[in-house]
Amino acid sequence: MNLQERRARILTAASRLFENRGIAETSRRDVAREADVATRSVTSFADSRSELLARVIAELPFPPTSQRMQEQAAEGDAEPMATILTAARDAFGAPASVWDVIELQGLVLAPYDDDLAAVVRERIALRWEAARTVVGQLRGEGAVDASISDDAAALHLLAVGAGLALLEGLTPATDAAGWTRLTARLLESLAAADPPDTAYEGTKVPWRIRVVAQDSPAATARVLRVIALLKADVITMFTHAQDNGTQLVDLIASVPEETPRESITQALASVSHRTLATRGLPEDEDDLVTRILDRAAALVEHPERAPRAAADLVLADSWTVEPATEGEDASADVMRLQWTPDHHVVLRRRDSPFVAVERARASALLRLVEALASAPEGTGGFGWVEPLSDGTRVTIRLARPEDTNGVADMHARSSEQTRYQRYFAPANEWREDQLRRIAGGHRGATLVAQDAYGHIVGLGNVFPDRPGETESAEIAVIVEDAWQGRGLGTRLLQHLVELARRQGFAEVVALVLSSNAGMIRLLERLDLEWTRSTNPDMGPSIIMMSASLA
Repeated sequence: MNLQERRARILTAASRLFENRGIAETSRRDVAREADVATRSVTSFADSRSELLARVIAELPFPPTSQRMQEQAAEGDAEPMATILTAARDAFGAPASVWDVIELQGLVLAPYDDDLAAVVRERIALRWEAARTVVGQLRGEGAVDASISDDAAALHLLAVGAGLALLEGLTPATDAAGWTRLTARLLESLAAADPPDTAYEGTKVPWRIRVVAQDSPAATARVLRVIALLKADVITMFTHAQDNGTQLVDLIASVPEETPRESITQALASVSHRTLATRGLPEDEDDLVTRILDRAAALVEHPERAPRAAADLVLADSWTVEPATEGEDASADVMRLQWTPDHHVVLRRRDSPFVAVERARASALLRLVEALASAPEGTGGFGWVEPLSDGTRVTIRLARPEDTNGVADMHARSSEQTRYQRYFAPANEWREDQLRRIAGGHRGATLVAQDAYGHIVGLGNVFPDRPGETESAEIAVIVEDAWQGRGLGTRLLQHLVELARRQGFAEVVALVLSSNAGMIRLLERLDLEWTRSTNPDMGPSIIMMSASLA
């Protein structure tokens, strides 16, 4: 074995031991044993463990993220903001991709060994220059304020990366997405107050962008500034305030063709809570009003395309048309829309929960098709204006996602006894997913009754026990106290039985408190033969009434 081979084996053995055991637990004798060489070969190669560490560090390749920063500095091919955000995310999620564990040992010991410090200082200098150059690239695009020095920004980048790597495993775990947003916000705070001219001569393509941001004019302005820094042009923009202090910002932007999706979403992460971006269509660059009218005309001619159009409207990942009794119930990531009494449209989107206004938009599109077009067979006939016993008239129809708040308000106006008789438990607080389901986002069907002012005053549900169940369906109604005793409950029950027959169920079941004589009388007035029984799991206080639909 010649001298060069021996030294290579020593470096490899030392690197492996320093990485797995640390310098404090590794002696030169351990290195000799690992390298299968004599101990004197190691001592002649390095006078101390610190010198051996310095020699190992000097030969180390830079970790992948650090290499990417240096490539960006040398070539400038990618978006500098995206490169910095990626490095920040890697520093949090995979510190070893930014700082090698052996480098970190050298970083800690460097103050106590001048030779080791020289090696570490040389490697940090390369990182420093790369970070400084990338910050300079951002400055060249007008993305860094004049009051921020390149050296200060480079120091921040290096210190954050090294600090995270040193603290890995020693601090409480935190949210990776929150960390990325914080880093993006810090980077955005470096941006110049007035971006320079962002004229772009190359090819641009349309993107559909949906951002959830703080509900304030300043937040809207920050979104637009990020779009400007991406050298993109805003074609159309709509904002919609939401109940939780946020706003939905809908944009169609013309973006440089080579800009990847990650650059768009990561840059907008600096000024938003959540961002969804998808490539647009050529017609997205046309006048918005003209495009809406053209789409409406196309749906009049082809109403069967409505589910796909609803999916496009909310940027859903997928869509299906399901029998009313099958598929998933509504949730944050699933939008279930009652399209016809027999079929529901189910939209799905990963990683970006649907918000209320998106549910309302998709539902409105389906109603537009029903109102303007020759609707698919079977969509008609399930909306009634019903006279009650006192002469009052109510409208009964299929529920829609935008009815959620009205359903919640009706429950709030109802007495505790009325709610208990319907749910057999207090129902004072409603989670959003519960409200979505009870207001129509479940298998089966939901009917709402509205007064002349549009207030929801009654609710009826028919639902199977399991997906695809066609044997037995449960029916249930709730009518707010002020509307009880006028025949509204009977009207709702009649239409629920009609829907159950239409959906192919063989029988209906109603669970009723034995003390709820009023509901028992309503059921017995229907043109059905009821059988009463009890369920041991529910106890004697609840009667199960079942009737065949044959």
